[in-house]
Formats: sequence, C-alpha cells, structure tokens
Amino acid sequence: MLSQRISGTKLRRLREQRLLTVAAVADAAGCTPWNIYKIEQGKTQPSPIVFAGLKTVLDAEDSELIEESAGSAA
Repeated sequence: MLSQRISGTKLRRLREQRLLTVAAVADAAGCTPWNIYKIEQGKTQPSPIVFAGLKTVLDAEDSELIEESAGSAA
C-alpha cells in the first residue's frame, strides 16, 4: 500500500491530456480498465506495482498523481 493517496482527478486529467484511453493505460499499467475507472473515481487506490506502471505510461512524477492534503498529520 502506498503511504500517500493517488488523486483520481489528477490521474484522469493526465490520461486525457496524453490522449490515452482507459484501456491503453490499464494495459500498460498491468491492470484492468475497471481498476483504472475505480482509481479515477476515488473508490480504490493502486498497488505499488500499478502505481509504477501509471507513472511510466503517463510519463508522470509522483507529485503529478498524489492528492494534495490541506493538513497532513505528522
């Protein structure tokens, strides 16, 4: 499990900016399109392996996918 939450909104925005379909991202990340839909909707979080695949296929840094929190607990 990742220590920080992935933002489904950011994931979808990056996917659309790169003109990639959910199916193409899922295939490249090693998961199902349904899994990508659930991540984009904020219903689930990717495994570390899928997260790494997402970063690769989207050519994205962690900060481009991580949710911004108003106040983090230390």
